[in-house]
Amino acid sequence: MKKGLLLFTILFATTFSAAAQSTADSADSTLMAYYRWCNRHKQDPEMPLRADTMFRLAGERQNRRMQAVALCLRTDYFYYANNLDSLKAWVARTQEFTRRHDQLTHYYFVWTRLILYYTKFGKYTLAQYELEHYRNQAAKDGYKPAIAEAYKQLGHIYRTRGSYELAIDNYQKGIEFIEQNDLGEIDRSYFYFQLAEMYTSLDKYELAGEYLEKARKTILVPEHIWRVKLIEATICLNQGKFAQADSLLREIREKNGGSLPPEKIDEVERLIYIKNGDNNRALAMVNAQLRLYEDKESADNTHYIYTPLLASRATIEARMGNYKAATEDLFEYITLWRRKVENDSRETLDEFATLLDVERLDREKAEAQQQVQAERLRRTNFLIAALGVILVLATLFIVVLTRMNHHLARAKRAAEESDRMKGIFIRNITHEINTPLNAIVGFAELAAATPPPDEHERRSFIDIIQENSGYLQKLVDDVLYISDIESSDIPPAVDAVDINACCRDCIGTVAAFAPRQVELRFEPGSAECVARTSRQHITKVLNELLNNALRSTREGVITLAYTVDAGGGNVHFTVTDPGPGIPAAEAGRIFERFVKLDPFSQGLGLGLNVCRLIADALGGEIRLDTSHTGGARFVFTVPAA
Repeated sequence: MKKGLLLFTILFATTFSAAAQSTADSADSTLMAYYRWCNRHKQDPEMPLRADTMFRLAGERQNRRMQAVALCLRTDYFYYANNLDSLKAWVARTQEFTRRHDQLTHYYFVWTRLILYYTKFGKYTLAQYELEHYRNQAAKDGYKPAIAEAYKQLGHIYRTRGSYELAIDNYQKGIEFIEQNDLGEIDRSYFYFQLAEMYTSLDKYELAGEYLEKARKTILVPEHIWRVKLIEATICLNQGKFAQADSLLREIREKNGGSLPPEKIDEVERLIYIKNGDNNRALAMVNAQLRLYEDKESADNTHYIYTPLLASRATIEARMGNYKAATEDLFEYITLWRRKVENDSRETLDEFATLLDVERLDREKAEAQQQVQAERLRRTNFLIAALGVILVLATLFIVVLTRMNHHLARAKRAAEESDRMKGIFIRNITHEINTPLNAIVGFAELAAATPPPDEHERRSFIDIIQENSGYLQKLVDDVLYISDIESSDIPPAVDAVDINACCRDCIGTVAAFAPRQVELRFEPGSAECVARTSRQHITKVLNELLNNALRSTREGVITLAYTVDAGGGNVHFTVTDPGPGIPAAEAGRIFERFVKLDPFSQGLGLGLNVCRLIADALGGEIRLDTSHTGGARFVFTVPAA
């Protein structure tokens, strides 16, 4: 993934360097000399001074384009130096100058540098936020090359995050946009490269081959042919054509002239050895590559190269029967990966602290923005308080979980089942809490960004933070609800419950969140119905069933109804929706814990499990009506007396 990101950065820099070169063609020889030197020495400490001189000389000649180029070079220096604060400052300065002098090419180039920086360091929330504004501004300006570039960058973000389907969709949209608008100056082969590589990873070799051929026909830079051949070698390898893959690889090594990173070629060669069963040569190759990093003080800086090599060596050693060595490599791999995650978390917190410091300095320097910054501080305090509440709830949750484990330790089989369920729960809760926490932290950063967003945007950020905080509260409530039911030996308190009023209250509660295309309907079984049961538990079950129905329904009617046995023995509630329905084979499994038919939906999969626990506590039952077609129907039965 890191390699792909580096190659993407190089390709993008090459494209815009060519654009900057074209811009500079009309300048005099002195400005061109400065431009060529700066472009060749982008990481030289002297480069910013020469770029400043170039800007001054271009200003004396009234050459606005070369002034814009000089500012872009200055910004480039901080991009390659990984200096975020200076990069942001120079992006803002360059954009102000280029917007004032109608230099849109350079205006969008420096903006892309900021997006690339966020993507390079895994700050995807900020990258997508900037990219959304980038695309909206490009559409407003009618600047089509930037719109095409936005599709490419969004596809790349999704690819680095492993969302291949979304990445493929954006690359294809980018190609369609380029063709529809006849943007011949844009290198379409990059889009085709990415599509070919992703379809290869998905084992869709026919599609990969089609896009590879399109990439071959649209290459603008001759050196890119070696990337085509490398993908072709990978396809041959995966299809078992080892001789053809080996032949292509030898040709690439001999003739690519350094246009491809050696590690990408080595990776394909290593896979050929593994596929052929030549484990000794594969192991020797991995060991040689690992030795390049063994003398480094820390593996952190080579994480994206070093750790995959460790995993590869562990696989090869396991194939060869060297299980002890494989285990040691796997343990080191896990240790390095955990350290990487911890470092990323610390960097995120450090970045947030830095933003707070910058905000305080800005508040002291700009009296005109005192009210805005006071509001920002209030929102920041709200976020800190919210995080404190979350930590308290998480601590409470851990205490409850510990108590549950102590109860389950009464028997060996129960203890083993508890360990298994705990593992599943930790995996799910980690994902489900991480998603809203990322949204809370990310949009808090945006709300505290400099320059500040307008009030409408700020309000939308707070709404998102509140929505995700509510979602976290719902997760903890469900867990506590289950814990309370299972740990309590006291049956639920019952009283006379007006079933019609209870049902109408549930309809009213859920209707507040229903879209216009969905109608909630109540069909009572009788004019009056009173049952001795727990109103709280009945309401909880009906709300869960109605909310589930609402999530699976785009339009139509959701019906809540009930019937009463002739002798008044039981009340049978039904909730029916016109959604896609639930397979009959899943009728029993959906009431188990942590079961979600849609793995991408929010939630821990506890809602229906809570309903079943309540039904058991009330002496009733809940089930899926498998005979119903055209949607889903749940039947909830409780004793009437």
